[in-house]
Formats: sequence, C-alpha cells, structure tokens
Amino acid sequence: MPINQREKDYDRIITSLFNSKFKEGSSEIDFTKDELVSVARKLKITLRNPPDVVYTYRSRANLPEAILDKGNWVIKPKGKGRFSFLKSKRKPFVDIQEGLHAIEIPNALPEIVEKHASEDEQALLSSIRYNRLVDIFTEIACFHLQSHIRTTIEGEGQIEVDDLYVGVDTDGTEYILPLEAKSGDDRDKLGWIQISNMVKFSRQNFPKLKCRPIAAKPAGHNKIYLIEFDSNPNSEEVSIVQIKLYRLKREKKKGAHYG
Repeated sequence: MPINQREKDYDRIITSLFNSKFKEGSSEIDFTKDELVSVARKLKITLRNPPDVVYTYRSRANLPEAILDKGNWVIKPKGKGRFSFLKSKRKPFVDIQEGLHAIEIPNALPEIVEKHASEDEQALLSSIRYNRLVDIFTEIACFHLQSHIRTTIEGEGQIEVDDLYVGVDTDGTEYILPLEAKSGDDRDKLGWIQISNMVKFSRQNFPKLKCRPIAAKPAGHNKIYLIEFDSNPNSEEVSIVQIKLYRLKREKKKGAHYG
C-alpha cells in the first residue's frame, strides 16, 4: 500500500474511532486494539498491522485535524492492546522559535556523502554526526553510541529513539544524549510526548548518566535547528533549555600547489 494511502486510511480509522466514543467534556477516552480492527472492518479497510496505527500517531504524525479541533488530544498506552485518547493541558507539539541568528559552522560532511544522501532524517543525522554539532551545541565531548533504537519503556510501550550519544564534561560528569530527528516537512512535528519518552528511556537504561534530550529539524538548505530540553519525564511539564540554529557553510577552496 502506498504511504499516502496508508496515512489516509489511518486518519479515517482513528477519526471514526474517536468520534464514536467522544463526549463533550471528556478528558480521557479509552480504546483497545480490537476496537481499531472493528472500526477498520466497518470502513472496509484492510488493516494488516493494527498497532502501527497507534504508533504512527504517537511517534510519526499528527492526529487528524478533526480530532485536534476538539482539543489538544494525544494517544497514551495503558497496557497490552489498551490505549487512551488523553486531553493534554498544552498543544501536543513543540513550537520552534523563528528568527534566530544562524551560527555558521564549516561543513565537514564529505561531499560524496552529501551528493548521494537523501533528504530525510538519516541525512540530517549524518550531517549532525560529521559536523560534531552535538558537541558544539552542548559544549561537552560527545560520542555516537547507537542509531535507530526501537524498544519499550515501562508504562509507555514501544518507542523509537533516532540517535544516541554519550558525553563527558570537563569535570568528568557523564551524560546520555538521546536525539530525535525530524524531516524538513512542516507536517513532521516534534511532540512533547516524544521528548518525555526519551527521558524515560534514558532513566530506564542509563540511570547513572545525566540526561540531556535533544531534537533536530532542518530549516532549509544546510540549516539545522538543535533544541535541548530538560530531563523532566512529564510530557505536560518538560520544557526547552536552549535552541540554536546552525548553518553549514562550504568554504571555496583555493587551488592546491605541490612541489
């Protein structure tokens, strides 16, 4: 199934399910995986992977506007095959400050990598890694540990962490730095739940390290926003610590002379 068609089907399924259970004044609406399957069947949609519907709206995409028009709704897991629509106190997505002065950094991305890289999150992560932007941004020595981690955390179920760094400062304090990367598509938004889940992941798997969660999003050609958050695991309370905009600049080289 083409991705766009799958997204449309998921939107129809989740909207129909929400509308069938929503009551004015509701703040939490429980539902199950079986109910998702039942709604899909009524809509005559073949649903091959029911959990992916929930995972999509928790980690990849916005809930449909028809749902968000009724409030700041998010999806939370409540155990195996059980979930809830939860009305949040704030918008589910992070507003990225615009109008920042771009800090110029010499572009260390190998030209052959830049030539063949696709315009997605993986290309963004490559630029960040080759240019050591995490080190520059956090002002500590950072080392890449792992990529594309799909795991589970207690009370949340399955989550995904795009990149993971460890770091150490001049006092010898050690850090764990989970990183969430977004594409340049305006529809690909950063959610507060994703940030809080990175904190929970870090506490669960690296309890002795200080957590410094980071998010990255392109802002046009060779421009990258990096955003650091505090280590509050509550999605209603976690906040931005700092945000910077970097511009990767390619210097024109003078001809080399030998001999």
